[in-house]
Amino acid sequence: MMIITNAIQTAKRTISVAVLMALFVIIIISGSLAGTDIIVNLTPPLTGYDSTELEIQVQDRSDLNGPLLANAFALANILGYPNGSATIGTFPHFEIGVSAGVGCTNMEYFDDTSDASNNGSFPMIIPNPVLHFGFGLIGGLDFIGKIFSFDSGMYTPSYENDLATPEDYSLYSVGGRVRYNILPRFTIVPALFSFGGVTIAAGGDAMIGKMKVHGEYETVYSNIEVTDGGTTYPLADVTFTGTYDAEISWKVISGTVTAIGYFEFLTIINLYTGFGITLGTGFFKADFNGTGLLTTADVGFGTDVGDLIFTSSNKYKAHPFIPTYILGAEVSLFFIKAHVETMVNLYTGKDVTALFGVRFEI
Repeated sequence: MMIITNAIQTAKRTISVAVLMALFVIIIISGSLAGTDIIVNLTPPLTGYDSTELEIQVQDRSDLNGPLLANAFALANILGYPNGSATIGTFPHFEIGVSAGVGCTNMEYFDDTSDASNNGSFPMIIPNPVLHFGFGLIGGLDFIGKIFSFDSGMYTPSYENDLATPEDYSLYSVGGRVRYNILPRFTIVPALFSFGGVTIAAGGDAMIGKMKVHGEYETVYSNIEVTDGGTTYPLADVTFTGTYDAEISWKVISGTVTAIGYFEFLTIINLYTGFGITLGTGFFKADFNGTGLLTTADVGFGTDVGDLIFTSSNKYKAHPFIPTYILGAEVSLFFIKAHVETMVNLYTGKDVTALFGVRFEI
């Protein structure tokens, strides 16, 4: 009972991180509007503006970041099964615990020599905290499941500022895997090193959510042309400052198979490594409405360019195929086990996951 209570408390703390990350995502995309209707009411004496260039800039930003975000959701969806043992055992052996994982895409952003660090893209980090549980079946067969359900009616993080304020949200994650220990454990050096076995697994995952926020936002567009008295002038920079309302939603469903080998050191440290293949479908969708002021610091045009009103709807699909390399470690202290794990998307070679967990197993 204490473990379940601690799990709930941990989930409440973790949801704050999840909401803040989602808000960060919204701010990124709110400056990256694809499929957007833009109306600009120019300040006299200006009579025209280059709508094509403005729409191209916002379209390019969205198309660059949208797929990265959808793929981050797809990676986060398959997290939540931290287990450093090749098998739980036969029934009634069981395990229960909590884990906090993130799916990360575009990690090249942090490499100063990479184009991703200055091409307008951003690193995408999507959390997936879960309560997981498992139990032994028969003959090397076991099951591990995960679940996470949270909405604004259950708990609202104390987070509010001008940049983004959450109004409503719901987050759901569920999944399960059946594992089979095809190669049993055997000792190589007594009390020092053992081969833990090889286990294959198959299962499915789903992650669904939505969120509404409002806030203030500022971004800069470059090389926008305006018309004054029949003459066209280029503006080096035009700053948009305004307010917005946003609603985002996501849905990811996938099936995964894995094959993992386990190694035991000093009876308390377990390392494991292997490969997985995920097939699935998913999307990220964002709807925005906003209004604000366009201004410029270019000499000769004063300050105000005009008022801008926009509506936008974007939808991006995740890549359906994710081959992964898996590496993890677990430290056992009697019945309590602490866990870390990472996966690398072999399709891209630059998208990764990170997971931390604690579980109880008997």
